[in-house]
Amino acid sequence: MRKASRAGTASTKARRLPPEFPPEEDQSAEYICTPQVDGQLGLFATPPRFFTMEHAARLRARDIPDLQLVVETLAEISAERGTDAAWRRTTRGLALLALAAREPGERLVHPESLADLPQMRPTIESALDRAGLLAERKHRIVPRSLLFSGSCAHCMAWANDRWKICLPCAAWQQAHPRPRPCSRCRRVLPLSGELCRFCTLVLAETEVDIHGAALEGGDQLWFGGRFAPSRRATYGPGQSCPRRGRFDTRRRAAKAADRAAQPPSQHLAAPGQQALFKAPARDWTRIDEADLPAVTPEAADLIADFNHYIKDRGWTPEQTKSSQRVLRILLAYLGADAPIREADVRSLSSLSSNHQGARVIDYLRRQGLLAEEDAVDAHIARARRIADGLPKPFIHGVNVWIDVLLGQSTKPSIPILPATASRYVKDVSPVLEGWAAAGITSFREITKEHVEEAVKAGDKRARHVGLRSLFRALRRERLIFRDPARAVSLHVSPRMPTPLPPDRLNGLLDKVSSPRDRLILALVAIHALTFADLRRLPLRGLDRARGRLRVIRPGHPDHIVFLDEITLNLATQWVIERDQRWPYTANPHLLVTRVSAASDKNAPVTKITLRAPFHQAGVQARKLREDRILDEAHESADPVHLMRMFGLSQATAIKYIATAHPADIRPDPIAP
Repeated sequence: MRKASRAGTASTKARRLPPEFPPEEDQSAEYICTPQVDGQLGLFATPPRFFTMEHAARLRARDIPDLQLVVETLAEISAERGTDAAWRRTTRGLALLALAAREPGERLVHPESLADLPQMRPTIESALDRAGLLAERKHRIVPRSLLFSGSCAHCMAWANDRWKICLPCAAWQQAHPRPRPCSRCRRVLPLSGELCRFCTLVLAETEVDIHGAALEGGDQLWFGGRFAPSRRATYGPGQSCPRRGRFDTRRRAAKAADRAAQPPSQHLAAPGQQALFKAPARDWTRIDEADLPAVTPEAADLIADFNHYIKDRGWTPEQTKSSQRVLRILLAYLGADAPIREADVRSLSSLSSNHQGARVIDYLRRQGLLAEEDAVDAHIARARRIADGLPKPFIHGVNVWIDVLLGQSTKPSIPILPATASRYVKDVSPVLEGWAAAGITSFREITKEHVEEAVKAGDKRARHVGLRSLFRALRRERLIFRDPARAVSLHVSPRMPTPLPPDRLNGLLDKVSSPRDRLILALVAIHALTFADLRRLPLRGLDRARGRLRVIRPGHPDHIVFLDEITLNLATQWVIERDQRWPYTANPHLLVTRVSAASDKNAPVTKITLRAPFHQAGVQARKLREDRILDEAHESADPVHLMRMFGLSQATAIKYIATAHPADIRPDPIAP
């Protein structure tokens, strides 16, 4: 009686132990199959035990008689079957449990007691029989109450216990207390939506039926307990399924099998094939990513190399999963034998935020598999778009003007910056639309009075400069006979810098949190750098040991900035964060973003990135720079000091000195 009681207590205590409790330090091992006094008789029959492999791990330090004999027999069986070391470790633990559960004073193991083992009972029985340690089989005498075996009334899972409803179904019933007829099995049970738990599990089990579990004219039943399939009660048909467990494993296996069975694409690009005419743009919006063609061996090698390229650059799979998706789609349809057009990569990347093509473009360029498109300047494209949207009489003339500004006309000319050309077209377009609304149908109808009236409205300076450039270009190209804007003059007072109120500057650095944004604010507010200076700052130009920063200005000598303590600390914080986030980036610029750090073009940061901290601080960068220079001009009336400190030109330095000290400026006596 004591033995049966201790065995049952041992099983209960073993199952209640915390999972993090180390087996070798378990103090409850003495309660598992405790050795009894020889010759002691039990008053009651020994009830069934519930052994697990955890019990075997706790008993491994105990000296069990005849264990070595059984282990040697199991080694012989392992050699016959060709099993591995894991099989030998598992069978040794099971043999240890079978020998430890013997009755007091008995050397042989009863076959019926092997039913208590968690697994591999025929193997252990065969090993004991070979070792001569197996007794003759006899019927076990157990209480009648323990002989009850049945299934769950709801899910019909057989667990050989006394529960009419299994625990998962009880939890399901608690979550859905109102029984109704199931739309599939027609039984009155608790439902989630229109299905009971049994039908929900059957549909989930046969959704991807790679094992042939579905039956014709019936449903496959299952075992209960720990062998029963589990599924959250909130999931059902038409709802998202949990992406883990046996159901997700089957989905992945079925997806891999379908992908392996797919034939290669019929549109693989052939290398060296010449095109008769320019191919139209591909429409990637119609692809089905769930049914992609199989990749060729060359494409599979390229995908594997791309994964190594990602690891070498220090990117995580979460950051590059969208790039891998784009490369997989491209190689599945186009192959890896011929270069892939850059337009296709960009078109595919525009489908959603889960499709990123920047890393793919850089990688294909490295491999020589990218057919690059002609670069299109955004400012030129904007100017052309504005010109094409003008009234019809002015479209041709404005496009000719743009050609002249860019040095692409019939006569050679010095080109200007595309941004300047775009600004000119933008300033002049409202004037041309107003003339078209007034009934003017040609540039030759415009007179000096028309130009003077147009200059008076809006931004006078911008319109005057734009119109003079327009008509000068049209006369140069022989589209008009005379220039109506040549004799139009405009007197505009020069704009003088103004200081900012002190309350706008208080706590300026506290309004932004990013180290990069704080450094940008400090370089503009303290050292008066422009956006062009910030974009060209080289990483090697930062000398933290000497507290210097080299500013590159094309066409002029480099400007050296002597950093103060605040700016130097901010620069140190940014360099540390830059190295932690992008340790493998080859971008030589001091200021980088997530996009520019990943690109192999080593592009500088955009103006949008530079404007972001000033929008957060609520101040314009231009006014902040002017305030800093003007503040220094109040301290020193020497323009040479401003030229050396901020790298200003002579005229700009004198303008700030004149604004800060208007009474000290005397007219030049010899000036005309």
